Amino acid sequence: MDLRDRWNRLLPHAQPLGDDLLARYAEQHRHYHDQQHLTEVLQTVDELAEYADDPDTVRLAAWFHDAIYDPQADPGENEEVSAQLAELELAAYGVEAERVEEIGRLVRLTAKHDCAADDRNGAVLCDADLRILSLPAARYDEYAAGIRQEYAHVADRDFARGRMSFLQSLSETRLYATPKGYEEWERPARENLTREVGSLGPKAARPIGGLVPVIYFGAALGAVVASSVLLGRGLGAAAKWPAEPSDIGGFPVWAPIAGTAAAAALACAWFRRSQQRLVAVPAIVFAAVGLIAIGVCWWRWPVAQPGAAMSERWPYLLLASVALVLAGALLALARRLRLAPPYAQAPPRWLGVTATAVCGALLAWIVVSAGEPFVQARLETANTVSTTTTAQPTQLPVQLDGTLAWSREVPATGAITGTAGGVAELRSDGVVMSDAATGQIRWRYARADVQDAASSGAKGLVVSADGRTIVAHLPRSEYREPAGIKLPTYAVLNAVSGEVLTEVDTDGTALAVNSDQLLVAEGNYVVAHGVSSPTHWRAQVRCSVTQGELVGDQAVVVDACAGNGAVVRGLDIKTGAQRWEVDLGARIDLSAELDPSTWVGELVAVPDTREVSGLVWTAAAGGTLYQWSVDIGEGHLIWTTPVPGTPRPRLGSSSCDAQLAATHASLVLITCRTGNDPGQPQTYDVSSSNPADGTPQWHHLLQVPPRLQQPEYPRNGFGLLPDGRVVTLMPQPNGSCSPVMIGTTGIQSRPILPSPNTQSVAKSEEVTCNKPAVTVAAARPIFSDGTRLFALN
Repeated sequence: MDLRDRWNRLLPHAQPLGDDLLARYAEQHRHYHDQQHLTEVLQTVDELAEYADDPDTVRLAAWFHDAIYDPQADPGENEEVSAQLAELELAAYGVEAERVEEIGRLVRLTAKHDCAADDRNGAVLCDADLRILSLPAARYDEYAAGIRQEYAHVADRDFARGRMSFLQSLSETRLYATPKGYEEWERPARENLTREVGSLGPKAARPIGGLVPVIYFGAALGAVVASSVLLGRGLGAAAKWPAEPSDIGGFPVWAPIAGTAAAAALACAWFRRSQQRLVAVPAIVFAAVGLIAIGVCWWRWPVAQPGAAMSERWPYLLLASVALVLAGALLALARRLRLAPPYAQAPPRWLGVTATAVCGALLAWIVVSAGEPFVQARLETANTVSTTTTAQPTQLPVQLDGTLAWSREVPATGAITGTAGGVAELRSDGVVMSDAATGQIRWRYARADVQDAASSGAKGLVVSADGRTIVAHLPRSEYREPAGIKLPTYAVLNAVSGEVLTEVDTDGTALAVNSDQLLVAEGNYVVAHGVSSPTHWRAQVRCSVTQGELVGDQAVVVDACAGNGAVVRGLDIKTGAQRWEVDLGARIDLSAELDPSTWVGELVAVPDTREVSGLVWTAAAGGTLYQWSVDIGEGHLIWTTPVPGTPRPRLGSSSCDAQLAATHASLVLITCRTGNDPGQPQTYDVSSSNPADGTPQWHHLLQVPPRLQQPEYPRNGFGLLPDGRVVTLMPQPNGSCSPVMIGTTGIQSRPILPSPNTQSVAKSEEVTCNKPAVTVAAARPIFSDGTRLFALN
């Protein structure tokens, strides 16, 4: 049956209208939307007639659906004017108004082919209009060629881009709405679409171009999984530290499982190209939820409070939110690229799945790994309270007449030490620097996640030779360090301004510092961390490193093994390469069977010389402390001097950790003797020797009462003045506690005298000797009795 007979069967009284329509479909510019296309559409409507509510109405709509066709018209314009033509002409020939309205609706429907699920007439017409997509390859190629001829006015590149976008938009949804169309025509239609899309893109770029959206899609899945892992870490942490065990929920396994399941569902939707809405909707949801979560984290972000450290919860939750936004953006970008002509051809499924898995795993690993330094930086910032100053320390003359310069009550301190910036106090959570002349606090450095820094004692503060750089030990205590997060255990600070120069995480012990490097002992390794320079090196020695000093261009260290001797080594300060070594066992009988950290004592550098001096204890002659000196320029032992009758270090209250200090002209040694009865005063040796040859300069015996007989007392309780005299704080027979000066003139008690220049006058009986600590700053002796810090002129 030809087209004219088909029309006459529909509207026999409207033959002129049929002739007009046939003439329209025979226009010269039509190469596909012609009479053959009309015939194929009508034949398909006949095949699907059983699915339509009114097959003849659908046939009339088919006659008018391309009645007006201009390739240069805007999208949807041809369908609109064709519908208007149908409504006008059919009404003129007496067709019922309701039928005319339905025909116009059906014609307009062919613009996007998006009929509703219950639109039976629309489903038949749309399937008939798209039937060409499922026809054999030869007919499909004729259709594609005809479309190109109709759009000959469009450049090849622009046509390929627009055509591919159109074909991709078709392939994103179900092509055929009727059961017969979906079952019989869906697969061949998609094969034809894929073949044409592949023919439109640049051939050289097809294998690579098709992988581009897959790579972005895999990255999006990786961001989803990473977000779920970070969410689990955040939810498993307590809100603040320190926390009770009940406040720590542990890592919720359901979070990464849910993230992995979501990623798997998205992958299924992606590789089933008919379900693209299952990819578009999650992209919007991820981005929206992530942005809302970022706002919540920002609003609820905890404020640093003394004694309550922020844990890793909020940084991890913030990072999980950012990762979710990233997932949404990558997912949207992947879907958009998939529609772009250069990337539209899908790679082989095995290649796409592999690329997705690899990219997803890689990005998930990168995001989770990058989360640890991010969280670490946020914790360090949130839990650190640091103030600085630009004012220089006060410079006032020191009379050394025993008058009180200033006094104030302070929290219990772990140690005090003099620096170029004043007197540094090691407190439980950090360091406070006070002006040595006025006692006013100049700057503070504290961490809320550190609670027992003061327990480190004198070893908790290390000062550079010029006094301008200070290192504070920040031990981990009740604060549980998050997995993978390396919080600093040492803070290197500018002693004058309070500026944080660097923070270092290490399990070792700080030995020495200068403006360029921090020297750390880690077992039998010596590690140099850069302070103001990027210098970093790690050198291995034979035994455990116990002491170290930075002198000029060398790092001088002592390493010792129990019962096997001790060696002094000079290491290049830039590379860690060994320059020389001195075996102390060649001159001293080192038969100790102790932890080397107890029998290898202080190491000091003599100012403005190339000489270092140190201590080592041996069991020979009932216990002998040896003092030795090494020339670091030539790398040889200069002299050794025994101090007989010294008890074994760290052996109860009768022993002590000898202190060695140096000035330009003297080496001062403070140690204790053996043989005291429990509960009786102990004898301390306080002596001075010549740094050049070890010859004695002066020597005094000091009676120390039982309550001061602690191993740390020689290290904490004595200070060395620039002129070589030693000062300490000691109980007096009358029950008071007064400073004691030791030097060439002997041992002199100096009662504290009130000063007319200070408003606060400390009486001698107000000072206790329960926990004395002494240091010297700006040539002024500074004392602490555990509750009060005061300075004398």
